[in-house]
Amino acid sequence: MFRANRHEIFRLKAELCTRTRSPAGFTLLELLVVVGLITLLAAGVGFALRDNAGSALTSAQNSLGSLLGQARAQAAVNQTEARLLIYAVRPPSGDAEKYLRLLQVFRAEPQGSTTWVAAGAPVYLPRGIYVVPPSTTGLLASGVVWPANPSPVSNLGTAANPGQPTGTPFNGANTVFFLQFNADGTFTPPTQPYVKIALATGTVANSVPQFNNAGAVRGVLLRPSGAVTFVSDATGF
Repeated sequence: MFRANRHEIFRLKAELCTRTRSPAGFTLLELLVVVGLITLLAAGVGFALRDNAGSALTSAQNSLGSLLGQARAQAAVNQTEARLLIYAVRPPSGDAEKYLRLLQVFRAEPQGSTTWVAAGAPVYLPRGIYVVPPSTTGLLASGVVWPANPSPVSNLGTAANPGQPTGTPFNGANTVFFLQFNADGTFTPPTQPYVKIALATGTVANSVPQFNNAGAVRGVLLRPSGAVTFVSDATGF
């Protein structure tokens, strides 16, 4: 009798617990599992974003190296001057899609001429990646401090009214950054002992890129001989 009553008491307690528990409620273990999954997902998204930025920078760096090689080859093969142009007309007067993202190789025809013809297709850097100009004034996102020494900026030449090559995306551009190769494949850098071209991540505010990470910078160093060295760290400039 006692044993039967004890079983009945246990049965009643279990039934009471089942009835009083809200079917929509969560146990502490379930809540911990959910919080853990959310944390893992958030971390995964953060890693993915960083990886995407790194991949875009690598792609831009490779494109830049290829364009420099193309410009040097155009100069040597055609025995004339060749230029790599970078669109530098700042919005709102310039095209926001092209600003610091559009690059193209041109060559002079004939040698010594001020007539420049396209020597390859225009190239746009991946969205969110820009050539860092010689000055970052007005181009830094809030809270970003750009290093001063060494400074990961580009020290390219600047040309006003650069011939405005017709039939190209540079038609009408009144300002460009440029690097010019001589007929023998060498060049005279505007700043000794080498030229540096920096690439960095940025966001857009009022049609103007805002560099948002002084550590996410890559690019190239170019010596007077035409030799190119890839730089994969901001401190390498």
